[in-house]
Amino acid sequence: MARFQFRYQSLLDERRREEQRAERNLASLLSNQQQLRDQLAQTQNRITIGKQQLRDSPTGKIDLNAIAQFGRHNNHTLLSGQGIVNKLATLEPHIATARRQLSEAARKRKAMELLHDRDLADWKHAERRRENNLLEEAALQTTLANAAHQSRGGNQP
Repeated sequence: MARFQFRYQSLLDERRREEQRAERNLASLLSNQQQLRDQLAQTQNRITIGKQQLRDSPTGKIDLNAIAQFGRHNNHTLLSGQGIVNKLATLEPHIATARRQLSEAARKRKAMELLHDRDLADWKHAERRRENNLLEEAALQTTLANAAHQSRGGNQP
């Protein structure tokens, strides 16, 4: 039995590898984005906790050193948060580009798979036609052999 061999199999394999690379690239960028978002949430949480601690400090005498320390810590945390926001903003266009590249790679792979499927269907059709021709030829040979046998007096059992 003959086996189907796609004439562009190496190109189809390369298209699949390109799509996998694009998927890994996008996944990496999305992972970085999630890490940055987690860091930003932690930063916001630290600011909230710091404010809560300052509010919950004992009332009465005002501790200017504690307020100054909170202010310095809060400014540092805000700058850290702004840095994270800037990194997120820088990452967004890269993610958009990676999504477009993945979409394009998937489109190219699907086009090759459609060509593969069409060629496979054509090959199967040709194989069925070839098998039917062989069966018809075998039936014709059997009919001719029976006719020759009967013409030589082969009517006897």
